[in-house]
Amino acid sequence: MSRTRQEKHSEEVRSRILDISKRIISEEGVAALSIRRITKEMDYSAGIVYHYFKSKEEILSCVLREGYQRILRAIPRPDSGLAPDEAIRAAIKGYIEAALSCPFEYKAVMLDSSPQVLAFTSVLGSLENRPAFSALVSTLEAGISGGLFSPCDTTLTAQAIWSAMFGLLIRLIIEGNVTPERRSSLIDRQIEIILKGLRL
Repeated sequence: MSRTRQEKHSEEVRSRILDISKRIISEEGVAALSIRRITKEMDYSAGIVYHYFKSKEEILSCVLREGYQRILRAIPRPDSGLAPDEAIRAAIKGYIEAALSCPFEYKAVMLDSSPQVLAFTSVLGSLENRPAFSALVSTLEAGISGGLFSPCDTTLTAQAIWSAMFGLLIRLIIEGNVTPERRSSLIDRQIEIILKGLRL
């Protein structure tokens, strides 16, 4: 097998391991993920999985990182040129749509309280290494300095905004029969309530 074909094959196997892991998490939760379960689903030996990943924890970290990067790509950067209120509107919509593209995986991960998962998902405690959250805080600060938003504790306000958004998002996932029109109306209404509370 040529080097290029071998690299392609390796990438396909690695992707398959991650895809199966995401499906297990989506259907049964983070606690159901194990090397034994992955090998059973793939009909491969554990040695093959360990060739690509050192442990179940490394697989979970990769799944969490991929999900976080997907959401980050959906959120405008602070230097996007959008006005602060429009940046917040776009960030909330982008975050919700990205999460709804993999609803059961998102719900399983976000409702898991294990320390490894909370290291990626916590927003009420330490906020180090949270680019999306830092972007929201920066947007709030820009809105305050520009005279658009009332002065506030920007970290606390960002936590409150995220929690409100998360509540709506989880309800949309749990109540999966919400029509697209109703979903859009609920998201828009929540954004208006948030922005009204921020404005001077």
